[in-house]
Amino acid sequence: MSSQLRPAVVLLALLTVITGVVYPLVVTVVAQVAFPRQANGSLVVRGDDVVGSTLIGQPFDDPKYFWGRPSTTTPFGYNAGS
Repeated sequence: MSSQLRPAVVLLALLTVITGVVYPLVVTVVAQVAFPRQANGSLVVRGDDVVGSTLIGQPFDDPKYFWGRPSTTTPFGYNAGS
């Protein structure tokens, strides 16, 4: 049984490091280099304050897309600050 336990533990540790540390770091670096604005959340800045993101609450008017959830932030539809 110990002949099977050691390779299993080593493989578990190796795959944990690869999938839990190495892969997320590689994806983060590639995203920051290739798409820095989108990777950081497409933040909207007014003055020195972050007031929202251009990726949140986008209206979907074209019928080819799924219908977006109706906004309850009246009178200003899709207002992330409400």
